Amino acid sequence: MLNHNKTYILGLFVGAGKIDIDSFLIELPFKKWGMEPSKMNVIAVDILQRIAGLFNSEYGLKVTYEIGNNRWFIKPIENQVFTNLTSDLNYLKLPHSGFLLNTADLSTAKSKLTGINAESFLSGFFDTRASITLSHRRFNDDAPVVSIEIPGSTKNFKLVVQLCSWLTDLGSTTDQILYNHPNQHAKADPYYKGWKKGFKIRFLVQSFLATHSFALQAKAIDATKIKKRQKKEEQYSCPLRKIRQPSPLTVHNEMDSQSLPKEVRNKLYFHYFHYCASLGCKYAPIEEVKRVVSEKKTLISFFPRLSKGTIDEISQHFNQISETFFAEYGIVKKSRTVRALLSENSNYLKYYGIEQGLTFLITEKLNGKRHSGPMEEILTKNAKATLSLYSFENTSDEPIMIVNDANNRAIICSNISSKTNQKLIATNTKTKDLDIELLR
Repeated sequence: MLNHNKTYILGLFVGAGKIDIDSFLIELPFKKWGMEPSKMNVIAVDILQRIAGLFNSEYGLKVTYEIGNNRWFIKPIENQVFTNLTSDLNYLKLPHSGFLLNTADLSTAKSKLTGINAESFLSGFFDTRASITLSHRRFNDDAPVVSIEIPGSTKNFKLVVQLCSWLTDLGSTTDQILYNHPNQHAKADPYYKGWKKGFKIRFLVQSFLATHSFALQAKAIDATKIKKRQKKEEQYSCPLRKIRQPSPLTVHNEMDSQSLPKEVRNKLYFHYFHYCASLGCKYAPIEEVKRVVSEKKTLISFFPRLSKGTIDEISQHFNQISETFFAEYGIVKKSRTVRALLSENSNYLKYYGIEQGLTFLITEKLNGKRHSGPMEEILTKNAKATLSLYSFENTSDEPIMIVNDANNRAIICSNISSKTNQKLIATNTKTKDLDIELLR
């Protein structure tokens, strides 16, 4: 018979458990947060007294912890029989071998767990997967968030939608979801390889704490502290929310990656609500998503919206574009000042990201590939700087490359309304209900 103590343990397992034939491990991904001396003692006491006590009283298992590589691990003291625990997982139709998050389906747990049993299960999940560092915020410190983080390696889009929907059922208001997909983490640059950032379900902290809780005292204490910082009001509930005009997306060169499950592979998504609606969430604002999907001709670029890098890197990509799409056209080189490129009658103002790209080319300081300092100030200060512009002969609105030979920087940017891009949208995409499929 399940009770709230057992469901808390099951939540820990689903959130971070790995089960082998005769052993198990629960990895608590606390990283730097859990390595702070002020928290380490509180976490250790929680594990040894509260969690270990629950394992012993409910399942007759003795557990301890160890620390390594900025992670905490809960593990059995010795090989023990835990078939009663796996039986409870099986009762909820949850996996009971391997890394549970990879294949977990929450539909049965959601239907069978109610009241304190449901909240305790979720509390166990939150203790393993929720992050409450101050760096998680919407725009500024006035909007601190609780971020439920699920590794992208799970490929488990279904679980993300199920979990968010379950929390909405219980009264939470989701602030934002980030899916492990290049359309969310690499909208501008089709060559960006760092898009596999995982899934994040974010709630403003006051909304989260109004309906949910942490069992680990270290997390509960920190959540209460950052709650006091929140000054931003909650967003409307998901079905009532409007989608602001999304920025156009670039068709990434890893849209067919095996890191993506079939249900989202080779499909384009304009907004996180687009994923939610396509994957069947009942709370997604369907009419808003339909509106955005109908505007696909203004939102898709088969060329880099903005790609930044060294001259060699960008030249290689530009030459590839030339060979694939513009082989019959020569490449023309011109010299242009920043002021000329951004003048009121300049055709290049139609190129999405041109200002950000030029700022990258002329700024003195970079943080990675991002400029350091106000963009307007940098552009004004360097208005007379001369750059090399490469375009395709006898064309307009097609992709361009701009180079600063003085600092070995270059960019590619493009205009969504170009004839070639519009033709590619018409021939290489297919709209089916809410899905936009790539036909290449």
